[in-house]
Order: sequence, then structure tokens, then C-alpha cells
Amino acid sequence: MNNDADLVILGGGCAGLSLAMQLAELGEKAPRTLVLESRHEYVNDRTWCFWGHPDAAMSGLASHQWNAFSVSTGTRRIVRNCSAAPYRMIPSGAFYAAARERIARSPGTELLTGNPITSEPVREEGSWRVMSSNGPVSAKWIVDTRPVNPHDSLQPHLWQSFLGQEIVTEKECFDPECVELMDFSESTPSRILFLYLLPFSKNRALIEATVFGREPMSAEDLTPALRSLLGKRLGGAGVSIMRSEHGILPMGRRLTPPHRGRGYVHAGLTAGGARPSTGYAFQRIQRWARECAAAVARGEAPLPHTADPLIQRAMDELFLCVLRSRPDLGPGIFFSLLGNVEPRRIARFMSDRSRLSDYAAVITALPPGPFLRELPGAVLAGLGSPRGATPESSW
Repeated sequence: MNNDADLVILGGGCAGLSLAMQLAELGEKAPRTLVLESRHEYVNDRTWCFWGHPDAAMSGLASHQWNAFSVSTGTRRIVRNCSAAPYRMIPSGAFYAAARERIARSPGTELLTGNPITSEPVREEGSWRVMSSNGPVSAKWIVDTRPVNPHDSLQPHLWQSFLGQEIVTEKECFDPECVELMDFSESTPSRILFLYLLPFSKNRALIEATVFGREPMSAEDLTPALRSLLGKRLGGAGVSIMRSEHGILPMGRRLTPPHRGRGYVHAGLTAGGARPSTGYAFQRIQRWARECAAAVARGEAPLPHTADPLIQRAMDELFLCVLRSRPDLGPGIFFSLLGNVEPRRIARFMSDRSRLSDYAAVITALPPGPFLRELPGAVLAGLGSPRGATPESSW
């Protein structure tokens, strides 16, 4: 291993590989880049979904798309046509394969798997020194995409915890034309719990139990909820489990990574890569990767995730404050939002592409009382803690 580089990327997940792919496309302008990843091999361990739009990155990797979505409570269900902005899914296996192939074509970019970090980076004589299992690495810049330890950081308003299983059923149980975005039939007044279902065929789907709560939940914690949802949804049909996936995302009050110093940037899901109020991350990460790679190509330091627009930050802050203080209202709020706002506006709002008219439509669709009560504190908190930027240069 050549242990000198211009840039070292810690972590070869979605953010790390996305940046490496963008750098690999720079050709002769590409800096010498090393991606240090602890995994020895990549497996199809997760999925990324987004709302389609003409310039959505990597849409060609999508294995499925749906032109309709549904949302339901225990007593109501609505189906919306979203063909103008289809809901798309990229399996991680396809993304990993594309990333490795693109990186392999670049002589200046190298992905080193099975290479965990053995001690935290230190700055020595104007450069960063990283100790890995394959020896020391020195670089001018570091982009750290490893998850921030939630116990060492400012706690978010809520945590989005999910556990999913890709299953095949003996009977035909699913409508492959419609995504079930949120089914709150098992939610309780004290806990926002919903089923999220991506149907791939009439007898194959990914089903997730998702909880918005004040504490993160492990896969073990979520197993009873998933079993209950599966039992109710499938009605006793025989099931084969193909794979499982589990994740935890901070919602609001972006986790604060430790300040390292000049030339050290944090990025990824827990450092501004995920939309605080929704958890959508894939297209946000692709936009950051393009901007960061462009800065490096100009000879500038790598960039962190940029702060969201002020109005978006304030709305996310307010939304999460209401969900935290009144979880019993969660199902009704989401049903009203997804059921009353035109799907193209929903897609833009969820994808950080909102127009002023989209913000207005979202505000109009929500019940005013709970939001007005939370407004003063939420706006002050939102103005004081912009998400995405750090002093060092997250359905």
C-alpha cells in the first residue's frame, strides 16, 4: 500500500464511496485518494429510496420504481398517484458494484477493504497521520464518514430506528404497483410506529418496522414490533426470509462530531447527510459528493454538508418538536400531509427541492394548533443550530 495520499476517506459506505466515485471521474485532476473500509467484502445489506426527478443521480441503478404510494391509519387509507415523480429504490449491492468498478478504473483512487482504523487520526507537521491495520497513512486532508457516536454528541429531537426483512411469501400478498409508505395501524399514543413496505412482486417485498422515538432502538428491540406487523399484514401466510437490515438515524439537532482541526471534515448520515425530518439521504449525499469533489479539484479543502435553507431548517425543527411532544398526533399529521398535498409537491419537499409554493402547501395541510404552540421554541432552536455546516472546513 502506498501510504502517502492527498486525501483519505475514512469509511467506504454510501458517503465515502459516493465521494470516491466523483473524484475518480476527475481524471488527471483527481487527487491521490485512499478509501479505508473495515469490511472485507460488500453484501446487499440495505436499500436507498428517493423520489424521482429528471436529474436524480444514479437513477440507472434503481431496481424498482413505483407510481403510487399509500398511507393509512387504523381506520383510514389513501392511495396517491406519484407517476410524475416515481418512488425509486437502489439496492446497496448494485451501488457497491458500480462504485467499485468506477473506482477501479481510476489510477489515483484506491479502495482498501479489510482495513479498519486502529487509532484516531493525529496531525503531524502539517499533514494527517492515520493508523490502519495495514500500516500508517499520511494525507493532507481527511473526510471522515464514520457514524458519530450518539453518546458523545448533542442528542437529536428523535431517533428513527428501523428493522426490515426482505421476504418471499407462499401466497400472493402484495400489490407490486404501490408502495406502502406509512401504515400506522399498530401505532400507540406514546409511540410513533409504522409499517413501511416496498413490494417487488405479488409475493416478495421488503417490510420494515419503523419507530420515531426519543431513544435509538436496536434490532433486538424492534423484533417484536416487526413480528407483530408481519403477522397482521400477512395473515399467517408462509414466509421465507431472504435478508435483514437495521438502521438508526438522528432526527433534528445534527450530531456534533469532535472538532479535529484544519483539513478534517465529517460527512455522512450522522453529519448532515440525512434530512432531519425524514431520513432521506441518498440524493443529499450525491449532491454533497459532487460539490466536495469539485472543491478538491480546484485545490481547495474538502467540504462538509452545507446547511439547509433557513425556512427548511425552521420547518423541520418545528415538525420534530411537535412529534416529540405529541407522538399521539403523529399518524394524523402524516396522513394529512401525504393525503392533502399534491404528490409532486411532496416529492420536491422530501427531496430538498422545495419552492415557496410547496412550503405553503405543506403548512396549509397541517393542523395549526399543535404547531403554533411549539413555534416560539422551535424557531429559536432552529435558527441557532444550522444543520450541515461545521466549523471544520441524517423513510
